[in-house]
Formats: sequence, C-alpha cells, structure tokens
Amino acid sequence: MSLELLIGELANQWGISPQAIRYYERLGLLNQPQRTKAGYRLYSEEALERLKFIRSAQNFGLSLNEIKQLIDLKCQSITSYIKFKNMVKAHLEELEQQIDKLTVTRQDLARRCEQINNLIPDDDVESARVISNYSLLNLMQQVEASSSVDGRITVLDKANELLQLYSAGERDFQGIELIGAKLSGAILSDANFSRAEMMLASLNEVSMVRTKLKGVYLNGADLVGAYLKQAEITGAVLIGVDLSEANLMEATLVGSNLGGACLRGANLQGANLSEAVLIGADLSGADLTGAIFLGSNFFEANLKDAILDKSALSQLQE
Repeated sequence: MSLELLIGELANQWGISPQAIRYYERLGLLNQPQRTKAGYRLYSEEALERLKFIRSAQNFGLSLNEIKQLIDLKCQSITSYIKFKNMVKAHLEELEQQIDKLTVTRQDLARRCEQINNLIPDDDVESARVISNYSLLNLMQQVEASSSVDGRITVLDKANELLQLYSAGERDFQGIELIGAKLSGAILSDANFSRAEMMLASLNEVSMVRTKLKGVYLNGADLVGAYLKQAEITGAVLIGVDLSEANLMEATLVGSNLGGACLRGANLQGANLSEAVLIGADLSGADLTGAIFLGSNFFEANLKDAILDKSALSQLQE
C-alpha cells in the first residue's frame, strides 16, 4: 500500500509547520499533492523523499532558491552534481572571506592593544601619572596615529567618510567594508547597504528606516535600540547580533540568519521572518504581533513573555 500522509502528519515527521510545507509548494520545491474528497492534502513517499532532500541541502548551507535550482535540474543529473559542488564551494569561499576579514580586524585591534599596553604598562604607576595629564581622547588619537603609520585607511576614517558622503546626499553604499565601525546614533535611512561587511560594528540607536541591507554581514554587531522600521534585511547574516529594544516594525528579514541573536524587547510587529534562522535566539519580551514565520527555525529560541497574536501563535504551534 502506497504511503499517504495528511499535511499535519508529514509536518510532525519533520518538525516543521504545515505552513512551511504549503510555502514549499508555492516555491515549487514540493509538487502539488493529491487531495481527498473533502479537500485535504495527501502526501506520498515522493513528498517525504523531497523533504529529506531539502533538509540535507540546507545542512550544506544552501538557500531555498538554490535548492529549487537543483530540483529544476533533476536531482539525479550530472549537471545537478556539478551545480551542487559549485554552490557548496561558493558558500565555503564566502565564509573564508569573512574569516579573513575578521582576522585582519583582530590583528589590527591586537596591535592597538599592544600600543596601549606600551603607553600604560601594567603596575607602572609613574607612567599612569604621566598619561593622566592627557585626555582619553588624546590617548586614543595617539594610538590611531600609530596605527595609521603604514598609510592604511582606518575603520574610523571609513566611518567618517561614510557619514560625510551621506550628508552630501549619497545613498548607495553597496558592498562597503565597515568591519568594527563605530556608527552608533548615526542617521542612515533610505540608504542601500546591500552586501556590506559590517561585522563587529557598533550601530546602537542607529536610524536605518527603509534602508536596504540585503545580504549584509552583521555578525557580532551591536544594534541596541536601532530603528529599522521597514528595513529590507533579506538573506543577511546576523549571527550573535544584539538587537535589544530595536524597532524592526514591518522589516523584511526573509532568509536571514539570526542564530543566537538577542532580540529582547524588540518590536517585530508585521515583520517578515520567513525562512529565517533563529536557533537559540533570545526573543523574550519581543512584540511579534502580525509577524510572518513561514519556514522559520525557532529551535531552542527563548520566547518568554513575547507578545504573540492568534496568527503568530498558530504559526508557531503548527
């Protein structure tokens, strides 16, 4: 006898919501199932195997769009094998580039730390007295000057240049490198930061209303109290980012990776979190009224005291 599962039974087997399965159907990842006389979906062994394929592909870091490309090429074809290999290689290269840039940032910070230690040696009271005659700003400027001896553009220079360009009317900052930049309190609304590299950046209370952040790298960045209403943050990497009390009302976070992110007290009213990864994220006290979670992963996420309307609750419970 052939396998026939109702949508709830299929969803339970894979630990996903029925809405996610319907979403996969709309994307063409799953074929339209047969229906009972009463109109209920009936899924066959083929659907079960397709879900196994999707889950396995996701474990290699592939997006649903990439998985759809493989399915369209027919999973057993030589072309699909080559395409799969190239996709995985591209993701690996992307991660290696991020690691390289973070390594450079760490080396730069370590060099500055060493310069500070030289200026203020541990347990050297006399040196501390001499330094105390100067302001902390003077100390930081002295270290900055030493760091720039080789002619490299510092993160501070880049941040200042960005703010100057924005003030002059520039709004296109696609692909800009601002690793570790200090931009807290800046107004950067209606700008385009797609594919920007802003890992470890300080963006507390920044205003980015309607700003495009497609594919942006914000790993480890601080966005406490950031105002991101209607921002477009699709496919972004925000692992470990701090978005406490941030305003993400009606923001688009489709496919973004928010694993381990802190969203305590954040306003996510009407936000689209479809396909987003929120594994281990802290959403305690967050307002999720009207938010969309199609295909999202909330495994071990903290939703204590989160504000959820009937729609949000049904999506999480299914």
